[in-house]
Amino acid sequence: MVLINVNPLIEEIFSNFTVGGKIIPISFLNYTGNSDVYLTYYTWFDKPENFYDDENHAEIAFGTIDIYSKGNFKNILEEVKTKLKENGFTWTDNGPETYEEDTGYYHVPVNFCYS
Repeated sequence: MVLINVNPLIEEIFSNFTVGGKIIPISFLNYTGNSDVYLTYYTWFDKPENFYDDENHAEIAFGTIDIYSKGNFKNILEEVKTKLKENGFTWTDNGPETYEEDTGYYHVPVNFCYS
């Protein structure tokens, strides 16, 4: 059986992630830096796949990359989706685009799966 831990993959894929000449940091669950744009990520569901001989032989992981930006994030969103696709992830959908008045960040969740 193949067990999935997508965290190291995401960390590697998005290390030195650059959009418009700016490196955008990524952190697991919580970002503690001071960048005006950053990403966080987490997985929220793992399930068995590829059943035969009374066992599963693969897993699929579902997760989210959250984009936080003090400005227009649309180009970042497209680059995140492209980077996921280039590395074998499947973009499934986006959550609602929101503005967090207490922090001044725009926020959009980008959902994905990986098997």
